[in-house]
Amino acid sequence: MTTTKKLIIKLACATVLETAGVAVTQINRPQITVQASTTSVAARSLGVDVASYQNADLSSHAQAGAQFAIVKVSEGTSYRNPKASSQISTAISNNMMPMAYHFATFSSNSSAAVAEANYAVKAAQAFGLPKGSYIACDYETGQGNNIYGGKTPTANAIIAFMDTIKAAGYQPLLYASSSVLQNNIDTSSVIAEYPNSLWVASYAISGRIDNPNFNYFPSMDGVSIWQFTDNWRGLSVDGNVAVLPLSINGNVTSNNGAVSQAPSSSNSNTTNNSNSSSTDNKTDSTPTEPATSAYVMKKAYIYNKKGERQSGYYAAYYGIQYYGSTVTLDNGKTALKVGNDRYVMASNVLGNSRVMRRNAYIYNHAGRRANWRVLRKGTPVKTYGSRFNINGKYYYRIGKGLYVKSANF
Repeated sequence: MTTTKKLIIKLACATVLETAGVAVTQINRPQITVQASTTSVAARSLGVDVASYQNADLSSHAQAGAQFAIVKVSEGTSYRNPKASSQISTAISNNMMPMAYHFATFSSNSSAAVAEANYAVKAAQAFGLPKGSYIACDYETGQGNNIYGGKTPTANAIIAFMDTIKAAGYQPLLYASSSVLQNNIDTSSVIAEYPNSLWVASYAISGRIDNPNFNYFPSMDGVSIWQFTDNWRGLSVDGNVAVLPLSINGNVTSNNGAVSQAPSSSNSNTTNNSNSSSTDNKTDSTPTEPATSAYVMKKAYIYNKKGERQSGYYAAYYGIQYYGSTVTLDNGKTALKVGNDRYVMASNVLGNSRVMRRNAYIYNHAGRRANWRVLRKGTPVKTYGSRFNINGKYYYRIGKGLYVKSANF
C-alpha cells in the first residue's frame, strides 16, 4: 500500500496511544515451511501484500509463514507494477495463494472506475494471475484520488469497478482503512452487492506486530481480510489475516449470505494473552449513548455507579468501547461507562496530563532505559492510572511498556 495510507493509519494509532516511541516487542521466530494450497487458504491464515518497493521474490515471506500474497498489479490507467509478474510467480512456486490489488484514482467517477477495472484485469492477466482469483480495489487518498466525493457516489463508483472485475471472471474485493470505510463510503451498499468483500486496514499500534490480536479487530460487517500491521515479523511488509476462508474460483466471498463480524477472541490463534480481559467484563446490554473506541492503558477494574467493585476487569492494552462522556461516580471518582451500571476509571483509559518539572528519561517495565529520548522540562505528558513500583522506585506509565519516574512530574 502507499506511504500516504501508512501515515494515515499511524497517525490514527498515535491518537489512540498518545505517546511517542511506542513499539511492539520483537520476537525471533524460526522460519517455517508453509503447506498452504495455492488455490485456497483457511480462516486465520496469514498473508502479505506487496508492491514494487518490496522484493520481487516472495520466498522469504513464505518462509516467515505467509500463506497468501496480494500483489499490486496496477494504478489508474497508466501504471503497472514491474515486479508483479515475479511476485505472483514466486508466490505460487512457494505454495502461497496469489491475489492482486489495483490502486484506484477514479475518485467517485463510475465511468472512470470501469476503465480502471478493465486496466487492472488486463494487467493481472498479463502478470499470470489465475482466473477466478481475487482482485481488490485499493481505495485511499493519494495519486489524485479524492475520497471526499460523497459516500453514495463513491460507493456507486466502487461497485462499478467491482462489477467489471466480476464480469471478467475474477472475485472483487474493496480495500480501505476502517476510517475511510466508515466515513467516506456507503459501505453497506457495497457489501449488499458483494457480501464479505471488505479488506480492512486497522492497526492496534504502530510498529512491528507478528500475529493478529483479535481483541483489536475493527468490528464491522463484511470483512474477509484484516490488514493488522505494516511491519509483519520485521520484514517491513504489510501483514494480513484471512477472517474467512478464501478460495480461487470458490464461493467463500458470499459465504452463503453470512456476514463477517469480529471473530470471538476465544477462537483466536494469537499467543498474546496480555490483552485479554476476564470472562466477566462483558456488558449486560448495550447502552444507548454514543460509543467511542479506546484502549485500556492500565489494568482497569469494573465498578458500579456507587463506586463498588464488580466482577471482571480489562487488561492493559485491551480495546474497549465506552459510552457518552466521563461521569462522576457516587464516591467522587471520574469514570467511563462501559455497560449498563458498569464503569472503569477514566485515568486508566484517557490518562491524565502532567507537566515535566525536570528533564526525564523513558524506561521499560524492568526499570531500564527504553530508548535515548529525553522528555524536556515543561513538556506536557499523558500518564495512565496510578503509579507503578518498579525495583523500589515509582513510575507512571506513558505508553505501551513505557514509563517515566513519578518524581520528575
